[in-house]
Amino acid sequence: MAAKQSVPKDPAKVERIMHAAMHAFAVSGYRDAKTDVIASAAAVSKGLVFHYYGSKQGLYLATVQLATDTIIATVNQQVFDVPDDLVTLMVRSARYKAAFGQDHPDEMKVLIDAYGALERLPAKIQAQMKILYTKSMTISREMISRVLDKMSLRAEVDREATIDLIMGVYNQIFTEFQAYMRADHQVESMADVEWVVSRAKTYMEILEHGFVASDLDNQ
Repeated sequence: MAAKQSVPKDPAKVERIMHAAMHAFAVSGYRDAKTDVIASAAAVSKGLVFHYYGSKQGLYLATVQLATDTIIATVNQQVFDVPDDLVTLMVRSARYKAAFGQDHPDEMKVLIDAYGALERLPAKIQAQMKILYTKSMTISREMISRVLDKMSLRAEVDREATIDLIMGVYNQIFTEFQAYMRADHQVESMADVEWVVSRAKTYMEILEHGFVASDLDNQ
C-alpha cells in the first residue's frame, strides 16, 4: 500500500488559519469553536480548512501542537542559566510561563484548557495529547537532570531514582491541576492557578530537605 502523502499547504494560509484557530479555541474551547468562524477569520474557505487538517479534531491538534512548540521555544530560550536547586527551578519556570501568558494569551489559554480538561476531549485527541504531554515531560526531565548536576547528592542516592521521584511530583501536580479544572474553575492565565506554583514549591522543598527533623533541628 502506498504511503499517504501529506497535503501541500500554502504557508500564508496556514499561518492565518492557525492564528484564527488559536483565538477561536482560546475563547470558545474545543466543543464550542466553529470551523466556519475560523475559516471566515482566516479568509479561507471552510473546505480548505478540512482539506488541510482533515477534521475539527485535526485542526485542534495542530493548534495545540503549535501552542506547545511556541511555549517550549520561548521558555527554553529564557532558561539558559540552569538554577542551583529544584525550588528555584519551579519559581523560575512559573515566572517564565506567566510572562509567556501575558505575551501569548491565546496560546496559554489553549494549553490550560487542553491539558487541564483532557477528559472532556474526544478519545482520539486525548491519545494525541498524552503523546504531547510525554514529550514535554522529557524536556522537564532533561532540565531536572541539569539542575541535579549542580546539586550535592548523597553518595548512596540513586540519581535516576531521584529523577523518577521528582517526575512523580510533576505528575502529581498535574493531577491536582486537572482535578481543579474538573471543578469548573475559570482559569484564564497562570495568575489564576498561583496555588499550583505554591504547591510545587512546597513539594520540592520537602524533596530537597526531607520531612524528618534532624538532630540539629532539635537542639
